[in-house]
Amino acid sequence: MNRILILLSFTIALLFVSTSTNAQSTLYNNLLQRSTLTFLQPEGFDTIQVIQNSAMEYEFAIKHRTKNFEVRYAIRPLDTLLQEYTEKEKNKQPGDINLNPNNLYATLLKATTLNISNGYLPEMVVFDKTAVKEEFNADWGGTTYVEVGKEFGMGYKFCMIVAIHKDNVADAYLFFLSDNAENFNDIMLDAFHSLKFN
Repeated sequence: MNRILILLSFTIALLFVSTSTNAQSTLYNNLLQRSTLTFLQPEGFDTIQVIQNSAMEYEFAIKHRTKNFEVRYAIRPLDTLLQEYTEKEKNKQPGDINLNPNNLYATLLKATTLNISNGYLPEMVVFDKTAVKEEFNADWGGTTYVEVGKEFGMGYKFCMIVAIHKDNVADAYLFFLSDNAENFNDIMLDAFHSLKFN
């Protein structure tokens, strides 16, 4: 009887993970479409479950099959924000300040970095405009590297964040996580261009 209960518990857990992963994939695919992004899963990586945390929400994650190396993806479409901004601009009153969502990418990368690193803000490197256009079809891109806090790190020590922005479309973030700095020299390259604007 105990074997049946154990098997039943295992089956229910497996179904829960499968359902959760399918829901996560559906959400991610919808965000990709809204943001005109293409995702190409790199070889040697498998899809894993998203883990809830209060530092930075993300919608999709993959993990290397043999190394402790994970990539998390967060996509932020600008469509709704731009509609709200346009409406506010139409009804603008003296003294009102409305921030264009197309101008917030650098500030958002800094805020994201502060959140996942428990308040540490290292230097941000901005990608060359021509290179970011060729490699990601983006209008802006930047990166930074931090020791990640426990809330977002969850067993990892280091995180390289890559942010890309396309005007009037979306901001997207790739979080490369590892407990070994050497992994950023070889494994990261396999997944670096896994997300690109159409």
